[in-house]
Amino acid sequence: MESDKIQFVCTERNQQKLVYRGRCYTLKRTNRNDKCWICALRLPWKTVLYLFDATHVIRTGEHAEGWRVDAHEFYHQEQLNELKRLAAGDPRLVSEIYDLLASNASTSLDTAAYFPSWDQARNTMYYSRARRYPRLPARRQDLRLNAEQTTTKSGAQFLMYHSPTNDILIFATEAGVRLLAQSNCWCGDGTFKIVPSWYQQLFTLHVFMRVKLLPVV
Repeated sequence: MESDKIQFVCTERNQQKLVYRGRCYTLKRTNRNDKCWICALRLPWKTVLYLFDATHVIRTGEHAEGWRVDAHEFYHQEQLNELKRLAAGDPRLVSEIYDLLASNASTSLDTAAYFPSWDQARNTMYYSRARRYPRLPARRQDLRLNAEQTTTKSGAQFLMYHSPTNDILIFATEAGVRLLAQSNCWCGDGTFKIVPSWYQQLFTLHVFMRVKLLPVV
């Protein structure tokens, strides 16, 4: 028996589709009291579905027989959308988010085979995360850091030093600096690949805490 559950999924081109009773619909228009969705299948005739407040189908017409949404393809796209959503809003590493969902999917043979591969999901996830951040201005001199970029989520000051003339930015909290002062062993790490072209290098300082490296500056 086909499910009456209404589901929404976004395509790779970020177009929203509605799935109802095993069939896929595209939004045609928004009326005053409802929304009109039409069958996504390219046929000379279109089955129309009227939906109220995204939870209740008011009425629908006859549908072409012999065509259903592929359950495996739907699951694949649904999981890709979830990876994209988490990459945009979850602070964890993109690879960590992917590994967690992939691990959950691997518990069932029905889902493991159709979960997006890392190659399929990687670009989508990184692009989704990049859209969270404002574009850099054309010149370094025009850079303006707002409160969200200079404080931690708990409200602590994060930007310790900013010198536009020397092209130096130092990010650290007072608590992190205290840990650095108390530590007998520091670990430095320099990288060049991920910094904007304005700067030459990103250099971070870490301390050992509970057998783990903790970034502090």
